[in-house]
Amino acid sequence: MLDVMGQAKNAIEAYNSALRVSLSNMANLETSGYKRLNVSFQSIFEKVLSQGTAAEDNMGGTNPRQYGQGVSISSVTLDFSAGTTTSAGPLNLAISGQGLFLVSPDGGKSFLYTRSGDFQLDGSGNLISSSGMQVYGLDESDNLVPITGLTSNIYTTNLLSWTDAGELAEFTGTDYKNVSRKTKYRIAMTYFHNPAGLVQAQGTSFAETLASGSPAIAQSIGGSVGTIAPRQLEKSNVDQFSESLSAQELSRAISANLSMVKLASDMISSFIQKLG
Repeated sequence: MLDVMGQAKNAIEAYNSALRVSLSNMANLETSGYKRLNVSFQSIFEKVLSQGTAAEDNMGGTNPRQYGQGVSISSVTLDFSAGTTTSAGPLNLAISGQGLFLVSPDGGKSFLYTRSGDFQLDGSGNLISSSGMQVYGLDESDNLVPITGLTSNIYTTNLLSWTDAGELAEFTGTDYKNVSRKTKYRIAMTYFHNPAGLVQAQGTSFAETLASGSPAIAQSIGGSVGTIAPRQLEKSNVDQFSESLSAQELSRAISANLSMVKLASDMISSFIQKLG
């Protein structure tokens, strides 16, 4: 009975971890740029009592005898499928393609990567992400630089927005059709050959790993990074219905294994009482 309880315990731990991931996905249903996590399971601790025998001399063979297997989590990976887009503010951007924006939490010493174009100006004229990190762009010489110096005495915040080419410019009207002045900045983007290998970092940003590999050279729109949609935001790619079903199935799996633990415990208690 102890091996039954151990097997059920491992299963409960695996399903509980997967349920935490599912609940995290649902909690970020309305988070701009959030990418859902997928959980995969694998069988473990297989126990084979006999390998079976082959048929011989007109006698039938025997099949293997086995007790089955336990379960554990094999991987938790990022789902980088695109979310739907929605209208947003003048400084917001959405990506159509596999690109990622570049942001830095430490003045350019290191970079993180995000699909969330929920940008705004801080009091010093820096373009920052929703979690307060500096957004980076390209200057006229295609150098990767922080987008900064956008002071209120030069630009009117509600008219500062993006062109379809990814240029940060001042528009003469709220229809954003007529550009009166261009800044020196274009939004910078990059991409990874294996984005599922990234890890979650601050806010809805991601950090590179050995699995993801290094990012491509920062570039503006086009090619592998895709295009941008000014004044749009990409929503979370979590589907509420399917995620709810997954959470319910995991809850039932946990309940089933708890029942097995109770059954094994009751049998052990009954056996001990009979010995007494």
